[in-house]
Amino acid sequence: MTRRSRALAEIQTDDVIYGVTKSGQQKLLLVYAAESARIRTRHVTTGENIDFDRHGKSLPEGRKEACRITSTASLTPDDYSTIVALDHKLRTAKALADLRLSKAEIALLLTVHDFFEAHPLPKE
Repeated sequence: MTRRSRALAEIQTDDVIYGVTKSGQQKLLLVYAAESARIRTRHVTTGENIDFDRHGKSLPEGRKEACRITSTASLTPDDYSTIVALDHKLRTAKALADLRLSKAEIALLLTVHDFFEAHPLPKE
């Protein structure tokens, strides 16, 4: 088993991972279910559900564009908590005012993509 395969096999429920589409769209993803053959995620900022196989490739069900997991690096505990809280906020907001981002959320969203891109999964 390669280091990449091992890293993908170790993805668990509640992990925060990172993916990129073929057109270069960056996806900050919260894993809401990790099954033996499938990783179910939610794009934190849009709520879009994206399912992946254990090779890190998105499954085509309802997807217009393929996405690939590019990093499973662990965030700091503070950054992880901020992402989980942001996901919850965006899913449960009832009014536009509920969507106002905190300074910590803004700072993290401006830097998290650089973090994951600096910590990619190993090549095949």
